[in-house]
Amino acid sequence: MIEQPGIQKAQENLLYIRQTLEAASQLTAVPGKALMATGFLALVCAAVNGFVIGAPWNTPADPRLSLSTWGIVLGLSLTIVLFGIYRKSRQMRIPIHPPLVRKLLWSLCPALFVGALMTGLAVQTDNLNWLPVIWLGCYGAAVTNGGQVSVPPVRYMGLCFLLAAAGSALSSPETGLAWIALGFGWLHIVFGAYIARRHND
Repeated sequence: MIEQPGIQKAQENLLYIRQTLEAASQLTAVPGKALMATGFLALVCAAVNGFVIGAPWNTPADPRLSLSTWGIVLGLSLTIVLFGIYRKSRQMRIPIHPPLVRKLLWSLCPALFVGALMTGLAVQTDNLNWLPVIWLGCYGAAVTNGGQVSVPPVRYMGLCFLLAAAGSALSSPETGLAWIALGFGWLHIVFGAYIARRHND
């Protein structure tokens, strides 16, 4: 039986609508190369902390200089990733709709807010040894939750961050910088390379 042209056109329209709705409900424009860049930044900062100024939790004097380096890396990483998302969404011709942005913010912000709050408490109470666990754990929770509206590798990366946080919690404070380098450095590089290969950047 030959399909009528009108039926075929209706099916094509329904398929287009379905693809549009799926794109609007998920962030598919995850920039793998941008994640890799943030990983390299984290490794550079870890090297500076390890060989030049010391990690915040290993600095006997004022830790503000060491903390400020991670603040700079955080700001640069956010800029790189946001620009990467914008560039990839333009390349894929998939607009990022406001409902998706709200969904992402609801997914990411609670855990990140807790991380910022606990970081402040750790600094005020001079318990800086817990910073690697706080940073890795809260970031991992945020990424795992945000990965529910993104491509699957993002969720797996978040789970790996949670495992790194657990490893840091069970290790001595002297290994904190190594866990930070593993998480924010190598995990971003490895998963970023995988996303760049499998999801076209």
